[in-house]
Amino acid sequence: MSTIANKYFVKQGLESYADFTTKWVGLTILGCDKIGAQGKAKNIYTRSHINSNTEDVHIPDVVYFENPDVNINFLIRDLDDHSIDVRAVHNSFITYMTTHQVTIKSLYENLSADFVCLAEYKPTQEATGRVAGHNYILGTLPMHRVTAPITATS
Repeated sequence: MSTIANKYFVKQGLESYADFTTKWVGLTILGCDKIGAQGKAKNIYTRSHINSNTEDVHIPDVVYFENPDVNINFLIRDLDDHSIDVRAVHNSFITYMTTHQVTIKSLYENLSADFVCLAEYKPTQEATGRVAGHNYILGTLPMHRVTAPITATS
């Protein structure tokens, strides 16, 4: 597996990790923001009083955090390979990502975590049906992280 930074890999269940750009030829991952982000604390409690500027605080021994949403920004195009059917690659990618729990690994952040798509998706820009080499679909796929990120080993 490549060790070049800013590469992303994906898998479902027990299958092996695959580079997004190898699994879907023509796909480029432009960014996967907040893959290692930490949401707000779920079990730290505060209480304020009307006649005071201080608050009562309870912090348990183990603090749990909400899992944030992550946006995967991508581009599918036929610029480098004119035989790519941009629409077919897009549909395959979206079906894979929206109908399964997937594990995404980022070599840039050296993390992996599990995700599901809970939100609706619509391409940001589409230019298909053009001359070969000028077709593309640009999109942002919202994914919800369902596990805490762990350090990727390889």
